Amino acid sequence: MHSLNRQSPHSALRPSRFLSLLLLFLFALMAPLAGWAQNRAQALLQFEGVQARYQAAYAPGAVARDAQQQLEPPDLAMAGSALKALDAAASKSFNTAAAMAAVQSAVAAAGHGGAAPNAPTLRAVAHLVKIRAEYAAMNDATRAEFFKQQQAVPPDAVRTELLDRMAVADTREVDFSSQLLMTAVVKQLARGNAGQFTSLPERTLDGALESLWSRGVTSTRQRNMLIVARELERQITQAQLVSLSNEEAAALLAWRNDPQATAERDALVDAYKAEVKAGGARAIRTVLRAWPRQH
Repeated sequence: MHSLNRQSPHSALRPSRFLSLLLLFLFALMAPLAGWAQNRAQALLQFEGVQARYQAAYAPGAVARDAQQQLEPPDLAMAGSALKALDAAASKSFNTAAAMAAVQSAVAAAGHGGAAPNAPTLRAVAHLVKIRAEYAAMNDATRAEFFKQQQAVPPDAVRTELLDRMAVADTREVDFSSQLLMTAVVKQLARGNAGQFTSLPERTLDGALESLWSRGVTSTRQRNMLIVARELERQITQAQLVSLSNEEAAALLAWRNDPQATAERDALVDAYKAEVKAGGARAIRTVLRAWPRQH
């Protein structure tokens, strides 16, 4: 006869162990959902070329280089110290890893509930990344030939719509606006007008920078330059999309027509802009606080 005190197999599942197993089961269910959101976000950042764009514009040396290119010769002749100060400050103010993590997090939140990109879509994204890298490595003559070949192919409806779904022109506008702001700071320092900024309380300075971003590009000349920059970004991207197969372009368009796609795109642009603004504000504060009053 079996003892009445012998433990039943079912009684071995104590409440604490049952709770642990339940939590593990719930985590197993939720983990793929979180992974899908991250996969969507990672794929979108790659599709839009966000990290490569950020590195090109804000890596050490890039901010001062772009500001230098915007200066007129009279200002450029006086701007050596200001450009050097901006270069040193920007190298410590822009962090690619942190910025991309913030952008990816915002996109993942916006894409919550969306399905993970399928294998054909991921292969198409990887191919577009490769095309961009090859384009970046081209010299001017090779790029001109690339454009000549690609523009000989009439744009089709799928690629035209896909381009319209992309954020490349908007993120280019963010970079262009940042370049104008950095150039304006360098110009004022070079002209000896630092005093009106170096004495400002930090809150007032931050408010002034925010106001400049809110106003956007106002002068006619700079506005025309912005229009050209946006259109050139679209043309470059259009040429790169032509290098995709029709099947790849169709897979990407189907993905970017998902219900979450518009919210993800808007989140990407907003988060990218926020990261660029924050990095720029840090760089400008650093330059102004360190700039000699008697300079």
